[in-house]
Amino acid sequence: MKFSHPILFSVFIVIFTIGLSPHLYSSENTRITALLEKLSRAKDDTSRVNTLLKLAEETGWSDFKSSEIYAKQALNLSQQINYKKGMAYALNKLANLFSDYEFDYSEKLAIRSLELAKQIDDSILMVSVYNVFGNLKYNLNQNEDAMMYYNKALDICLRLKQDSSAAAIYSNLGSLSAVMHDDSTSINYFLKAAKINKENKNYLWLAVNYMNLGDNYINYINLNQEGIKYLEKSLLIVDEHNFNRLYPWLYNNFSRYFLKLKDYEKSISYANKALIASKENENKLEELEALLNLNEAHVEISEIEIAYSYLKQIDIVKDSINKHNRLKELDLLELKYKFEEEQRAQELETAVLQAGYYRKELFYLFILSVSVLVIFAFLFLYITQRNRAHRKSLEQKTTLLEKDKLSRDLEYKNKELATNVMYSIEKNKVLTSITEELFEIQSAAVLDETREAIHKISGRINQFVDAKAWEEFEIRFQQVHTGFYASLSKKYPDLTPNEKRLCAFLRLDMSSKEISKITGQSVPALQVGRTRLRKKLGISKTEINLVAFLSQF
Repeated sequence: MKFSHPILFSVFIVIFTIGLSPHLYSSENTRITALLEKLSRAKDDTSRVNTLLKLAEETGWSDFKSSEIYAKQALNLSQQINYKKGMAYALNKLANLFSDYEFDYSEKLAIRSLELAKQIDDSILMVSVYNVFGNLKYNLNQNEDAMMYYNKALDICLRLKQDSSAAAIYSNLGSLSAVMHDDSTSINYFLKAAKINKENKNYLWLAVNYMNLGDNYINYINLNQEGIKYLEKSLLIVDEHNFNRLYPWLYNNFSRYFLKLKDYEKSISYANKALIASKENENKLEELEALLNLNEAHVEISEIEIAYSYLKQIDIVKDSINKHNRLKELDLLELKYKFEEEQRAQELETAVLQAGYYRKELFYLFILSVSVLVIFAFLFLYITQRNRAHRKSLEQKTTLLEKDKLSRDLEYKNKELATNVMYSIEKNKVLTSITEELFEIQSAAVLDETREAIHKISGRINQFVDAKAWEEFEIRFQQVHTGFYASLSKKYPDLTPNEKRLCAFLRLDMSSKEISKITGQSVPALQVGRTRLRKKLGISKTEINLVAFLSQF
């Protein structure tokens, strides 16, 4: 037996209900009671709509009329408050309810639901609606169209990575494929569904997938041993998780398998189990299937009287099923008539309201026109004033940018001058050193002409020595770093001139090697000077960087 009901969300409910053990029906009543209590306490219409939709879903297979009433109430209230999502889901639920008998009417409801689902961009709802269309086409034997709609639903599920929903669609495609091709094509779909459900530990669906696989192997691949293996896997899951409602289908599958093998004893045994389980679970269709299997098996072993007794029971069950179907069709027709009447009444009420709104709109249009003129005048004044303020702001920003540019230009020129001064200091040092060496050579010279020539060269070199280089450096440094010496002297008055000069070099982020070249001190001597300076500045026992410390002055 395959679960081939092709509506995605309805499939979930059907399977879930079938998988419940009898004592869990009280749990369903508890949930309905809780939802009714929640409905009575709802503070806004949107919450009421959502609760009504949950009630419609909860009662969908246990109380058809109640489900229709809840869905209809959700639809009416959603229309009153223009809640598109509520309207879309209510229409989809009603389409589900009418999909088995009222095909045209169900299709109209599904089309409206799909239009709203696209407007609110609800992909999950689109999956459900496409499955409704697939179900309708399946019931009308338009299998190619049904396959198209199922694949549309599957594409959305795969794009959104909705694995559980995809598994249900694979199951639907498997059932449809079995009808269309009458071969093993459906097995691939059931295997994909089983893989997903096994990964997600959805054991109820997994049991159904295994049962469908077993049924397909038995029917389409010549009693392949894989078929009985999958039925046994399904039975193990059903036993372990107490999915009692699956027993009728499973036992009937076993019965048919052994009937084909001509093992009539086992076939009868499983058919009897299916008959008992069907009665316990009030499953008339599988009860009929079990009776047919028992009748056929007893005919095969020539137990005609027993076979005849099962024929009588078969007639009784068929009558019961036909009666149930007729009552359901009448209920559906009654519900459809009431629903259409209420829709027409609501449309008339809407038309009356719209006529009243039209008269009011003319008055409101006049008021609006006057208001627009007033608003336009105020808006014009506002824009004019804002443009003035904007222009003033731009002028201020331009002034600030110009000042900033002048400041940066001045800073650049001062830094350039400071660099030139430092260059002069180093140049003086080199020239002085050359002069001293020339004096030594002059002292050692023998000839007067040599001594006089050296004296002239020394004099020429001294002309290029800038005696005020240090003084100029101090001036230029203070221009670049205004207030440095003043701030430093104020906080540390005991610093010597040489220590202040060392601070200036460090403020320029110069290394000991670079300072050594300018001052003529050795690097070790400078290191000692830096240590002494840290002590005077009170940072000798800290991790504070000396250059970073001086940069704050």
